[in-house]
Amino acid sequence: MSKSWRISKIIVENPKVFSTIKGCLFFVGFCLLSVVLQAQIKNAPSWVREVPINEDAYYGMGMVDMKSYPEYRAKARKMALKEVVEKIFVSISSNSSLTTSYEDEKVDYLLDETVLLKSSNFLSGHQKIEEWIDKRSNTYYVLFRLDIAIYKANRKVYLKSLETVIRFMQDEAMDLFKQGEVARGASKLIASINRLDEEMNRLIEPEYSISFQKWRLNSLYELEKQIDQIGFSLNRNYEFQATARQPLVIENFIINKSTGTPLNGLILDLKVVQGDVFRYSFDHEDHEALSIYGMFPQKGVAVVQITAYLKLDNKIRELLNPSVKNILESRPIVIQFAPYGISFNFDGKLDYALLEGNSVISYLRNITNDLGLKEVSPTNANYSIGINPIGRVIRHKKGYFYGVISVEVFITDLKNSREIYRYVLPQTKVRGRDPEMVLTKAFHRSRSDPNKFLEGFITSLCALHL
Repeated sequence: MSKSWRISKIIVENPKVFSTIKGCLFFVGFCLLSVVLQAQIKNAPSWVREVPINEDAYYGMGMVDMKSYPEYRAKARKMALKEVVEKIFVSISSNSSLTTSYEDEKVDYLLDETVLLKSSNFLSGHQKIEEWIDKRSNTYYVLFRLDIAIYKANRKVYLKSLETVIRFMQDEAMDLFKQGEVARGASKLIASINRLDEEMNRLIEPEYSISFQKWRLNSLYELEKQIDQIGFSLNRNYEFQATARQPLVIENFIINKSTGTPLNGLILDLKVVQGDVFRYSFDHEDHEALSIYGMFPQKGVAVVQITAYLKLDNKIRELLNPSVKNILESRPIVIQFAPYGISFNFDGKLDYALLEGNSVISYLRNITNDLGLKEVSPTNANYSIGINPIGRVIRHKKGYFYGVISVEVFITDLKNSREIYRYVLPQTKVRGRDPEMVLTKAFHRSRSDPNKFLEGFITSLCALHL
């Protein structure tokens, strides 16, 4: 039995011996590998072992396993630039007199975001100094440098451009305010505030931080000032002259209290305190001016309040002084209608005296009274409201009256002898004990769609006020 065979048998039959020898072999192998790697690192450029430190520049190194990342160059570049930005960040923080606390996750996000900027003004001017590949470990190394003088020069140019942009937005806002475009002017100031907030959420040097705060406060001050200048020029009593031939455009009465300039672009609403409204709407698409149209005054008088609303998001609203209100309500405005004189005219084959007390004229008279139109004699009237039955009323031998009749309602401008409205109700067959009843029944039966008739009739009467 040879000596080597006996040693092998001892090793196999004794697991502890086998384990000890195995550990020794692993340690020897590890030491040999370390020696090889150490020899390789010694052959590497000095910046691989230690990233350069220089008062005139920021350096960053990226190191990536080439097997694990096909785009290893891009990843290594990002790592190197992130290290450059991190050194800028440390420099800014250490030199800042302002105390700012950052959570680790926020710092990481900030660094990543800065590196990912397509044209980061922090990194413009950076240079790739050298790259090296460790062939034994398939590791790619790259070194980038950013000269501090270049960094500061580029930042100065960028921030000067930013100042120009902000001041242009503020000047544009002021020009819009002078033109009465309060909503567009406010939008420009808000855009400048948001732009500054966006910049201040990134890295910012302490020497520029104060300037940013001043620009931002200036935009907020102007916004508060312009909102505070919104007012109403409507008097407590407003005589709604019928001869104006125009709707009462509320927007014309919302002004800048200092200059008297009418303001545009506000969201408007109408609250009727006394009276009723047949229809009110934004009739003027160009300026979205709220017009009172189709109002029912009570005895020729209506009371309204106007609300002017400048739309602001919650973020901006919270920045403003609580005393500045972006929702304004006018005091109660009494609108006194100056109505035309009207008269009723029966232009038909039946005697007007028969209709004096019937529901046709009573019905129309109630509407005109509610609208504040004054009924006068035909010689003094501006307009005539005519009722004309179309058809024949025949007396039956049994004593009742019957006929196929439609009723026509029309309004005539007596001054110009011009008809301005005509509405013919549908034809209907009726009978009654006298001609008045026949006409009354025809009128009511033919109003199968009373809303349609009322809309046309009342709208035309309201138009007399505008």
